[in-house]
Amino acid sequence: MHLITGFLGSGKTTLLNILGSLDTPTQGTVEVLKTKIHEIKQKEASRLRSEHIGFIFQTYNLLPVYNVYENVEFPLLLLKMDANKREKMVKDAIEWVGLTDKIKSRPNQLSGGQCQRVAIARAMVKKPDLVLADEPTANLDTENSHNILDTMLKLNRELKTSFIFSTHDPKVIGYLRRIIRLIDGEVQSDDLASGI
Repeated sequence: MHLITGFLGSGKTTLLNILGSLDTPTQGTVEVLKTKIHEIKQKEASRLRSEHIGFIFQTYNLLPVYNVYENVEFPLLLLKMDANKREKMVKDAIEWVGLTDKIKSRPNQLSGGQCQRVAIARAMVKKPDLVLADEPTANLDTENSHNILDTMLKLNRELKTSFIFSTHDPKVIGYLRRIIRLIDGEVQSDDLASGI
């Protein structure tokens, strides 16, 4: 689990967007999951995201007309997965984040922290190779933060899912293996952390 840190405007979110093939770098080379991001076409970038990358956005990006189950299920629908397998994966992901009792609730019926947990379940439901997380614990209390981070650590160990965080949350520090510090869009340091 890795952290990208830096002051506001240092380029953290831009870097996450480039790593996730949402943005194209203006110069240089970027390789993610053996794919050259700086060279791929839009269709290939879309396939990379839908099959291999999960995103946790700072603003949740939940679909307001969908309930918790439907929001978490959405990435799997894009993969045209078998309905029974999809149902189990969705329910497992919702259980990971402790929202089984809210499975039929819509985003406007949830707290900010609960919406963040739905966003985390949606990012992790397909057990992706890489999860890019922009302030994933920003709206969570201490207990839920540690529960989510423990789940991410378990996926990291068991499924080899890599996590890259952009955050200022000190609770995340104990879970990290690497810390990359940015200043004005440039890497100032890249250090191993004590981590777990």
